[in-house]
Amino acid sequence: MGNSGGALVDIKGELLGINTAIFSRSGGNQGVGFAIPANLARDVMQSLREKGRVVRGYIGASVQTLTPELAEAMKLKGQPTGALVGEVAPKTPSEKAGMKTGDLITAVNGKKISDARELRLMIGSMAPGSKAQIQVNREGQTKMFDVQLAEMPAGVTEEGGPEASPEESAQPEKTTVFGGVAVADITDDIRTALNLPKDVQGAVIAEVDADSPAGKAGLHEGDVIQEVNKQRVKSTKDLVAASKKLKPNEKILIRVYSQGRSGYVALEPK
Repeated sequence: MGNSGGALVDIKGELLGINTAIFSRSGGNQGVGFAIPANLARDVMQSLREKGRVVRGYIGASVQTLTPELAEAMKLKGQPTGALVGEVAPKTPSEKAGMKTGDLITAVNGKKISDARELRLMIGSMAPGSKAQIQVNREGQTKMFDVQLAEMPAGVTEEGGPEASPEESAQPEKTTVFGGVAVADITDDIRTALNLPKDVQGAVIAEVDADSPAGKAGLHEGDVIQEVNKQRVKSTKDLVAASKKLKPNEKILIRVYSQGRSGYVALEPK
């Protein structure tokens, strides 16, 4: 007990990592231990010593792991892994290079990307100013982008902003879609209550049935639906129109702004 920050070594005494925590049923020192890999800890140490802060590479795109459900909804056959771009921040390396929301990052500098975590670690370990050749799958076509990395700005996190809830006083007209989701247009009161950026448009979820496909997929009150099957949504009227075009038993691909970032959700038909 109390070995957090200490060395994790193998039987030869060689450093493998820096101990951080232990999961224990009894509260003792028996259980599953967790450690930061030695190479990652070394990079952080060297950055602190040389620059006084941790410096990481940054492309300016929020990503999520491609799940089988999302792959099916996006009709990405034979593409089971990768990091899906949910949002491209303006005036960032990814936007300047020509990357777009919905791109699936499959490789960086020729190395295959299996999930979003692997991409974040790879980009973060690269020096700002260096170039990364990023391969993406865009609607079934392979594209290559040369991205010059910037330095990750202070305060940027992978988790996005805090979750918020609409004010009780904000009660706009609601419309029900997807068999259990009540949505409304974004009013000034709702935008303030949810701390939504001015450029975020769509239909805000006012209520969601936990047993509906949307509830099971993880949608929550306060989320903003921005796209349905890659069709842009600016209002509840657009959302209703898009929902009427859905085919029976077809998986629905939804782009949602939630907790400070945009990402994709796949809904199973009822």
